[in-house]
Amino acid sequence: MLAGLAFVVGAVLIVAWAVSAASGGRPAGEDEALWVLRARFARGEIDADQFERARQLVGPPPGGASTGRSIGLLGLALVVAALLLGTAGAALAPAGPGWGGMMGPWMWQMMGGRPAPTAPEGTSVRMADSRFEPAVLAVQVGETVRWFNDDSVPHTVTAADGSWDSGNLAPGDRFERRFEAPGSHAYLCLYHPGMAGSIEVRAP
Repeated sequence: MLAGLAFVVGAVLIVAWAVSAASGGRPAGEDEALWVLRARFARGEIDADQFERARQLVGPPPGGASTGRSIGLLGLALVVAALLLGTAGAALAPAGPGWGGMMGPWMWQMMGGRPAPTAPEGTSVRMADSRFEPAVLAVQVGETVRWFNDDSVPHTVTAADGSWDSGNLAPGDRFERRFEAPGSHAYLCLYHPGMAGSIEVRAP
């Protein structure tokens, strides 16, 4: 949520600055006399010495003379900060669903993320909203289970006993594993300790 808001505000500020610059009007906060001097100098009506003498008579530019440029720079800084926050949130993915809500699927896709697949039913598990769906899946010996990351943050599929691991699964990634031994196979996400599931493998 925070990254998305910063991105939108930054984009609005950049557009406002660009429109102001393109209009050729007097920059916000600049003294009118100094603006007229600059315009006359730009048209060649006065030379550099005349411009400098007149500028000294007018006095130093007010503190708000660079307001227009500052707005553009602030907008650019907000857009860059939003992109960095979104990228860091996806890479670090601390425990809890907060980062997923901060980035949002639309933000991930704007930054080049792949669209998430939809997990087919039967022998598949979907990762969404920082949980496995279904949390318990029953399969037959020899069947392959596939996990699909339909979430907006990375996850892992890691055996509770550490015997197997998917590695990092970015949004849109998938992982599969064939189960040969009957029994209960518990697993979890290393990034989100409360996110856990189980594969119940039954003998034919």
